Amino acid sequence: MTDRQHFDKLTIRGYRGLSSLELEELGAFNLLLGANDVGKTSVLEAIFLLAGFANLQLPTRVNNFRNYVVLDFDDLSLLFNGLNTEAPIEIEALAGSGERRTLSIAAETAETAIEQRLESGGNGDASSVKGARGAADRSTSSIPSGQRALRYRAAADRDPLGESFSFSGRLWVRDRDVEVAIDSQSGVEEIISARFIFSSHGYSSEAIAEVIVNRKKDLLIEYLRIINSRIEDIAISGDVVHVDIGLRRMVPLNMFGGGMVRAATMLAFGIQGDQRILLIDELDNGLHYRAIPPLLQALMRLASDRGVQVYATTHSLDILSALRQVLSQEGFSRYRSMTTCYALQRDKDGLVRPYRYGYSQFDHCLAHGIEIR
Repeated sequence: MTDRQHFDKLTIRGYRGLSSLELEELGAFNLLLGANDVGKTSVLEAIFLLAGFANLQLPTRVNNFRNYVVLDFDDLSLLFNGLNTEAPIEIEALAGSGERRTLSIAAETAETAIEQRLESGGNGDASSVKGARGAADRSTSSIPSGQRALRYRAAADRDPLGESFSFSGRLWVRDRDVEVAIDSQSGVEEIISARFIFSSHGYSSEAIAEVIVNRKKDLLIEYLRIINSRIEDIAISGDVVHVDIGLRRMVPLNMFGGGMVRAATMLAFGIQGDQRILLIDELDNGLHYRAIPPLLQALMRLASDRGVQVYATTHSLDILSALRQVLSQEGFSRYRSMTTCYALQRDKDGLVRPYRYGYSQFDHCLAHGIEIR
């Protein structure tokens, strides 16, 4: 891959249902396959945590993605494999720049009260890593003796000419309120901007409005026309997105159905200027099978043109068939080398194992009816 912020290799240990998982030779467009409860969404969450590795709010946000609110420390223990808080979570990636990026999250109990500079909870968009680690210092207080907390450590080791970065902090819950505190930080943090589009994520007029305000409307229309060739223009009125399809007046985007709305939102997030990673849970959610090939075409164009690394989950045969159909077309054959499929399967011992399929292996399996989901 050419983008220096793309991940080439990912290792996850002790996170949710993943005791140990390693994905190698990641591409610009990565499709994660597998049965329910095999850890596909957990892989997306781990990437999200690592992209914004110095944001102490993200461990609570990944629970929010699953419509679960953190009210006490036991809710945070859901992050740990088998609820075993004795074993730390470790996430590591190697990027195209040669950077090694690591994140460790461990549970601990304060033996004595510890004075800390507290920070208020993050107020950024919950699905983006760009939300602040915490707002301005709120007060000087202490972590009470006996308080259970998450010890958070992150680091980026760059090439010898680059400046390394390290960060440590703590996160705990007091009176149903999540508190975060920064212990130390050195070097210059380089956030990899990532966006998580969870399975229930639908309409985001704000994302589309940002594209329009930043004069990238024509680019969004170009990608949307791959999905619906009738689209001529797009506009915002209040919090409603309207689309011009050649009728006497523009039509609200949500009149096109949930699939089109979600597709427009995905593309708008990907077009935003500094976006580098797009995480899409259940890519086919709400889409008619005929809409899947053009959406894949648009996402591949986006990944190639904008330098966005895409990770998407599915267990749909329609997605696999559509991916093969798209890559077999002459105009999209150049995207074969950037496309990778990983089938996640849980073995008899409960360990999740990844099986990587490049284009030739993937095409062979589908051509001969070999099940890889």
